Amino acid sequence: MNQIVLSIVDVVPREGSAPVNGTKPPPANLHGVLGDWAVVGYGINICSIVLSAVVILTTIILVFKNRSLIARPSIRISTSIAVCDMVYSVCQMFVFNNDYMKQLTEVRLRVMLWIMSGASVSFVFLSTCMGIQLLLTVLTRKSHWAGVIQPYYEVTSFFLAFLVTHPYLYIAKAVMWIPSAQVFYLKDEVENSRRNIWLIQWMWIFTGIVFLFFVAIFTYLKMSQVWREASATHGAPEKLDLLDTATLNALSEERKKYIRSVTLRVTCYPIIPIITQTLLVVGNLLAAPPYWLFVLSNVLPSTQGTLNFFVYCMNPALDVYRKSLITRLRGTRKKKVEKFDRLSDSESTRHLPSPSLPSSAFSAQKDDYTYV
Repeated sequence: MNQIVLSIVDVVPREGSAPVNGTKPPPANLHGVLGDWAVVGYGINICSIVLSAVVILTTIILVFKNRSLIARPSIRISTSIAVCDMVYSVCQMFVFNNDYMKQLTEVRLRVMLWIMSGASVSFVFLSTCMGIQLLLTVLTRKSHWAGVIQPYYEVTSFFLAFLVTHPYLYIAKAVMWIPSAQVFYLKDEVENSRRNIWLIQWMWIFTGIVFLFFVAIFTYLKMSQVWREASATHGAPEKLDLLDTATLNALSEERKKYIRSVTLRVTCYPIIPIITQTLLVVGNLLAAPPYWLFVLSNVLPSTQGTLNFFVYCMNPALDVYRKSLITRLRGTRKKKVEKFDRLSDSESTRHLPSPSLPSSAFSAQKDDYTYV
């Protein structure tokens, strides 16, 4: 996500300004200090937008075919995260364009900052809801509590995220865009702004990351016990580790492999915010972050849509549909291969002598067409 600075001190000098401490101000360009990294960010954001749209459309199609999927929290949360990622990536593409950002009024800058912050916090809140689901169903076995609160995960996450970040619309004396540093600048006393920004945004993201970190570790440790307890049937989030009755009775090695697969896939949900948001929080807590951290804090959050797509595709609730799709694709490919083989056989025998010819003529020419 974009950086938010509290003071122009230590910020990269603006284009055309006088040298500071003997340093030469960066040349004016479309992407500010990000330079070519902004182009990389464009590509990542476009990829995230497309893949997020795929997740949303896939969910709509699958829910029409099987209404029971809408009761699966992991499906709903992944789809809601895709909406957040799409909104965030679209805004980020505008942020990477200095010419566009410099033309925005203060009101529009505040709205842009609020939307991006709300989408970012919504993503963390939704991931936290998945962590709560794992906590209640795997770690504490309080599935009845999970069943009561899980219908409200998405609405609560969106509402609270945009509620807690809405002060960006009116706090600080002014909100400006610093083109050379490519950051939002809150014009106010540094201490006040630091406290407000922490309470509005970073406190929630930091708390969510810490919570998800421990949930991921304990979930993995808890579910790994299932690997060694093949004699008993254990529940998992939404009973995702359960196979058909025949397999459960057989307690075969296939079931163990499936449980291992589910364990790894389920723990991916809380890991994504840890990957994309940790450096973002660190970068915004530093007054003058190093360049590599500045780049990563802008680029990594743009990968959320792509990472969410892969986790969505690995969702155990979609195993049946994924296997069916793979089977169809393989069947189509097999039919094409068989059709190609038939055409090849037909082509290879086209120039062979007619069966009406004497057998001696066929014998004399058959070696010429062996590899046609």
